[in-house]
Amino acid sequence: MPACTAADIEGRIRIAVQERRVRVPEFFKDYDSLRSGFVTKSQFARCLDQSFQIVLSPEEEAILLRKYEDKPGGNMVNYQKFADVIDCIFQPDQLKVNPMTQKIEPEEFLGSKRSLRPLSPATKNKITEIVERIAPYYKYHGINIRTCYEDFDRHHIGVVTESQFHRSFPKPIGLNDEELSLLVRGYLDPERPGLCNYLNFHNDVEAIKRRMDEEEQIDVTPVNTYNIPREITSDKELNQILGRIQVAVHKYGIRTTEFFCDHDKLRSGVITKNQFVCGIMLCIKERVNLTKGEVQKVVDYYVNPDSRVRYMDFCHAMENAFNDPYLEKNPQLEVPRPPRGALSRTLNSLSSAEERRVQNILDALAEDVRKRRVMTFPYFKDYDRSKAYTRNMTKTQFERVLRSLSLLVQPEDLILLCKKFEEPNSGDVNYPAFVQAVDKEFVGFTMDSDKPKEKKRPKTPTYDKPPDTSNVDVFEVISRIRHHVLVNRLRVCQYFQDFDPLKEYSIPSSKFRMGLSAMGLHNLNNAEFKVLSDYFKDPKKKAESVLWKEFENDIETVFTQVQPDLEKTPMNVVPKMDTFLMKKPGTMDWGTATQDQQSVSDAAIDRMQQNVAQRRVLCKPCFQDFDLHNIGVVTKPQFRQCLAYLQLNATEPEYEALEAKYSNHMGFNYLLFLGDLEPKPDQELMYTKRLEELRLVNARQVSLEKNPLRDIDAVMTKIKNKVIKERIRVSEFLKDYDKLRTGRMLKTVFKRGLDLAKLGLQPTEMAVLEQYFESPKDPQYVEYVVFCNEIESIFTLKNLEKAPQVTPSQYKPPIEVDQNVLPPDAEDILQRTVHRLAEKVHKHRMQLFPLFEDYDRVHNGTVSREQFRRVLTELELGGLVKEAEFRVLHMKFHVSVGGKEDIDYIKFCDMVNELANFDPRKP
Repeated sequence: MPACTAADIEGRIRIAVQERRVRVPEFFKDYDSLRSGFVTKSQFARCLDQSFQIVLSPEEEAILLRKYEDKPGGNMVNYQKFADVIDCIFQPDQLKVNPMTQKIEPEEFLGSKRSLRPLSPATKNKITEIVERIAPYYKYHGINIRTCYEDFDRHHIGVVTESQFHRSFPKPIGLNDEELSLLVRGYLDPERPGLCNYLNFHNDVEAIKRRMDEEEQIDVTPVNTYNIPREITSDKELNQILGRIQVAVHKYGIRTTEFFCDHDKLRSGVITKNQFVCGIMLCIKERVNLTKGEVQKVVDYYVNPDSRVRYMDFCHAMENAFNDPYLEKNPQLEVPRPPRGALSRTLNSLSSAEERRVQNILDALAEDVRKRRVMTFPYFKDYDRSKAYTRNMTKTQFERVLRSLSLLVQPEDLILLCKKFEEPNSGDVNYPAFVQAVDKEFVGFTMDSDKPKEKKRPKTPTYDKPPDTSNVDVFEVISRIRHHVLVNRLRVCQYFQDFDPLKEYSIPSSKFRMGLSAMGLHNLNNAEFKVLSDYFKDPKKKAESVLWKEFENDIETVFTQVQPDLEKTPMNVVPKMDTFLMKKPGTMDWGTATQDQQSVSDAAIDRMQQNVAQRRVLCKPCFQDFDLHNIGVVTKPQFRQCLAYLQLNATEPEYEALEAKYSNHMGFNYLLFLGDLEPKPDQELMYTKRLEELRLVNARQVSLEKNPLRDIDAVMTKIKNKVIKERIRVSEFLKDYDKLRTGRMLKTVFKRGLDLAKLGLQPTEMAVLEQYFESPKDPQYVEYVVFCNEIESIFTLKNLEKAPQVTPSQYKPPIEVDQNVLPPDAEDILQRTVHRLAEKVHKHRMQLFPLFEDYDRVHNGTVSREQFRRVLTELELGGLVKEAEFRVLHMKFHVSVGGKEDIDYIKFCDMVNELANFDPRKP
């Protein structure tokens, strides 16, 4: 797996931030009161996790912190630099890359994605037809789909549940339930089951509305000749000349007045003929290639009786061909725009025979490109100019690219192609025009058509026929509703009481259907709903109303007995909930199967069980590969394919018996089949056993102490060494707990105060102090004043002003190495080892300190045991010391630094240098 880089992590964060539309610096400023641009590493990680809801792995978080930390190993992070990188949509330091290609856009529709459900082409066409049919209704009535679902989409993520989609769906006249269910199925979100992407539906409807608005205007249809638009023709020669000049001025952005104003010092708007001719030749000669006769026609058109030319009128006509001056004074004016393709390059005209030959060549090349599926444009673009995208290449390069693409043409045909696509000024080949001529999927030029497209009148919705209720059983419908309510644990009253503000327990049938849809029963067709509403119809009202309270009482019998004064009949037996569960439609009652079907099915299952047990086959993954939605169902052909893949062969009667037993209207229930094929033993309830294990684990007490001191003198020495080194006043941490200054405090408070002083005492050492300074008046208290006086005696004596002749002695903390006392035999080994090392140091005049100091990065005079041995090996002294002698050296010179056992190399070097009679400070 490739290593993750900081740029990849920043890209993910940038997309997430753009989707949520948040400003990155605002969340960090709460931790940066001074606006320094820095926060701590923990605050930086907290902002990413809580504010942006971005979860990073520890490795990714370490990469970001390492990139934006203020200095190597520092604790501060430059969040301002991080915010600038995230808010930047492209890299400004990469000048060779087009910024538009680096632009990062959020995912479609507020982070949601298009539904990619595996629908058949017929289903997709049906959904498209439905949307096309209902879009005119929404446009005519001014209905906005997003507004209908905003109340359910509190987080603005573009999705709602199926029930919410049905509940708020603005249903037009003529749309039946089957079409609505098909529409919902087409917009289900594939990544979140049960949710519909209403925002995609809204955007599809809005796109159709925009297309309808565009169809009211002039429709555009590309006209292809070699797939390249032709120039606009005109009957009048002067209008044709002026049109060519207008297109050139608009296309190349020429400011025509700048070529004439120098000749008009008084800004009168007129100049001489020669000045006008000079200006127009400098302005557009290379762009339009006008002849002297064409220029003279333009001059004759704008000349005054006094033989001077109105150049300002000419400039206004040329520059405002596709614009209108003083547009700010008339903002509603529709400005004419040049038709698409009018400003594109035109191809050279050839004779009729040459045109036919070129057409045959291009048709042959286009057929070759289509069969081989060659992307031709990138190969030509590689030879384009390096400074800009000129869309031209030389003839030699054009021939080379054709040869590299194996598009072979004869030399005389190549000359014709170059002649057709040649630029008149530079002589280069217009390769986008050639690519569009041979590759139908590439569009380099398009042109608008002046012919409006005939608009189709939207179809008027029609009413549906009355539903046929002859084949619908109302009790079966009620049983299905009970099953749905029991499985989803629904309270029926919550979906209908809002429609009954007067508590009449009767609502219109339309409201009743909305309540059923809100419950998730949107799959009921018109016939089933008609039967259900007639069964619970309100006889007192003439309009179609439903007694929803009776419906509730009838449905909620799945939970308990619904009747008044239920507490007065405690002996009534409530039926079990399992009796209301129903099998999926299409499931066969296996008890009614014939004896032959049961025997064939049992024999096939037994044989397959033995095969699976012998070969140890894992069957479920094979079925899951076909179950993309994890519903536990596959099709019957897929079931047979899985058995063939697993080598569980069966005969045709066995296939039919198995399919009859495990199939329903959705397909083959492979979970039920695998339950019979691979029966699992009932799992033992481990809850009681687990509770007992947890009780035993919690009752076990594990001491985490490391070499605790049990002598009061050793504990006091440890505290005094800590106090004199760090200059701690212990009484300041204890006296706040003694408000009355009684000189004693509770033992629990005594522990708390010593913990605040950070003396590093372990529980055993704390217990020794409590026992030693226990108050004689009350065993629950500690005489902390006596303890503080004993500790502060290392600085001075108490009441020294009453004994002026007493000279206090300075407390010197003992050196830890000097306290390492070895037994006599170990002392002898130490002396022999040190003398042996001192002889070699004296003989070779070795410097011991430099190598030890290289490993002592914090300069505390200690190194680890491995580093100590490595230094002796590098000095070629390791061979003189045996393993037992190393242990003796560790025992003698070991010190405890932060709970870690290290070696005091300074004492070791001093001892060796002293025995070697060697002064390391002298050269």
